[in-house]
Amino acid sequence: MFQNYVANPSALAFAALAAARTTRLRILPGVVVLPSYNPLLIASEMAMLDHLAPGRVGIGVARGGGRYQLDRIGVDPAKSREIYEEALEIIRRVWVEDNVTYDGRYFSFPRTTLVPKPASQPGPDLWVASQSVDGVRKVAAQGHNLLTAPNWGNFEPHGDLEALLEAFNTAAAESGSPRGEVMVYRHTWLGRTEADALEFFDDMVSEYNHYLALTQTVSQGSREDRLKARGTGEKIDFVEAGRVVPANESPSSENLWEKYSDPVLTTADKMIERFKQMEAMGVDHLACLIAWGQPIEAVVAQMELMAEQVLPAFAEKEQA
Repeated sequence: MFQNYVANPSALAFAALAAARTTRLRILPGVVVLPSYNPLLIASEMAMLDHLAPGRVGIGVARGGGRYQLDRIGVDPAKSREIYEEALEIIRRVWVEDNVTYDGRYFSFPRTTLVPKPASQPGPDLWVASQSVDGVRKVAAQGHNLLTAPNWGNFEPHGDLEALLEAFNTAAAESGSPRGEVMVYRHTWLGRTEADALEFFDDMVSEYNHYLALTQTVSQGSREDRLKARGTGEKIDFVEAGRVVPANESPSSENLWEKYSDPVLTTADKMIERFKQMEAMGVDHLACLIAWGQPIEAVVAQMELMAEQVLPAFAEKEQA
């Protein structure tokens, strides 16, 4: 919204279109930035989506990773976490309770009942986005499912994901809450050869630099540096006429496999190997990011190639 890096102002509207055009596909808009919305209104839209595709809908939610959008709609980025937490509490309550009243710091309303409530009870699956160790601990303690990718996955060193999963699993065990499921984002491109897999590497670097500009995140240095709090510092001007002015980092395509857990730009055998390693670590789902500026025909062909060469390795085996 308001810039060309993420130009989808309504994840739920797009999800409704996908629901109308499919019958079996599971749908997970990821993510709805809760501080941007009135929680009662967005809860009702989520409930309606659940009726359009009952049993097929999950909802990804987040507080937001940068201040650019929040600045433009009058939300103080420094308060976004508190606003998000109130909004999430309200959504979960009105999905299941009647006559809800609420008197919070940011939202207050008299007795209210959501009509209709979601078709699924206690509501569609919630997936909470978080990238920091403290954040994933909180997600785990609340029993939520986790959407994650350290450093948004971009040129993510080996070890970052393991640290997050350890924090998530430990917090879930200590809280006594059932462990939520974990979905990890990965930039992937499957090639018939290693050279083919790097065909669109320059496009990925461009996408990465747009991401860096928007999040004020640095890619080098310690994990703490790379994931330092975003959106609460000095305003910077990195968008001109709706177009992000990208950062200018130039990571090398050499030794990607050895240096990084993400991206996964390789052949089928090695991609399957990497995904099985993640499965063994406790990752339940992968969200493969395969569109970062390539022609749509190449993206569709990539989906078909993944279905042919990678997905069969993870298909559920029929019971004898």
